[in-house]
This record gives sequence, C-alpha cells and structure tokens, in this order.
Amino acid sequence: MKGKRLRNKILERIESNWPTHIKELIRDTGFEVDNANIKKFSYHIRQLEKEEKIKTKRIGRALVVWPIEIEKLRIIHELLKV
Repeated sequence: MKGKRLRNKILERIESNWPTHIKELIRDTGFEVDNANIKKFSYHIRQLEKEEKIKTKRIGRALVVWPIEIEKLRIIHELLKV
C-alpha cells in the first residue's frame, strides 16, 4: 500500500479507534513494526495533521493521535462547562 491509499487507511483506523499510538496503527494495518514503517507512518500522520484531519500529541516518546472532530467536541464541552 502506498501514498494516498495508505493515508486514507490510516485515517480510517484513527477515526474508528482513538486515541491511538503509531505502533498500534502499524499493527492494525497489517504491517510489521520496524523503523522503516514507523518513519512511513509518521510521514503520513504529519501530512494528515497538516491537512487538519487529526491532532497529535507526544506523551513521553509516544506519538498519540485522534481525529479533529473529537478535538472540536472537546472544545465545545469545555465551553459548555463554564
């Protein structure tokens, strides 16, 4: 799997199972967890973040991702709480 097809598959996984970790995404899509695949998935995650489809956060050395719609709901929830 390459390019936009892989990126769409990653986005589908993130939307169906969030928050998620990059290694979990690699395993869920059927790839082996190695440095090459981690770099490949990191690239696609950065592109998805640039397109404003997902949010990312580093927790220690782990990269955690979730869909942007969930971030919007979180902001609305905080506004309603006040």
